[in-house]
Amino acid sequence: PNPIAGINKGQLAPDFTIEAIDGRQYRLSQFREQNKPILLYFFASWCPYCSEDFDVVKNVYPEYADKVAFLAIDLDLNEDKNLIKEYKERKKLEGIDFSEGNQNVLSDYAIKYTTTKYAVGRNGLILYKGSGVFNEEQWEILFNALVNS
Repeated sequence: PNPIAGINKGQLAPDFTIEAIDGRQYRLSQFREQNKPILLYFFASWCPYCSEDFDVVKNVYPEYADKVAFLAIDLDLNEDKNLIKEYKERKKLEGIDFSEGNQNVLSDYAIKYTTTKYAVGRNGLILYKGSGVFNEEQWEILFNALVNS
């Protein structure tokens, strides 16, 4: 049976196509086809909690970068590519892809809060969703779950 699409754990993450700030197109279902897990992270440049989260994850993610994709999507539709690019450079967030906000994606994923994380396994199913600042150990648990999905 085909999994039900939705935004709860165990459901098939809603597909979308979005353009990263480097111009690359991201189609979520592509990751399932490539058998690659992905972490979706919803942030804004003005959010202090996101800043904290990124400061921690940038020390953890490089270890997983070749196994897990990481896409940070801006939830503030007023923030443009240049602002996001500057933010990424200032925070030294290597390997993490960033994109401008997209109204359809934000509504499909019912995004209300910054630091919202959706961990999507190799099969396209949601392994975890939640928000709030993570410590190193929590990030590692999440990435390991994705690698082993």
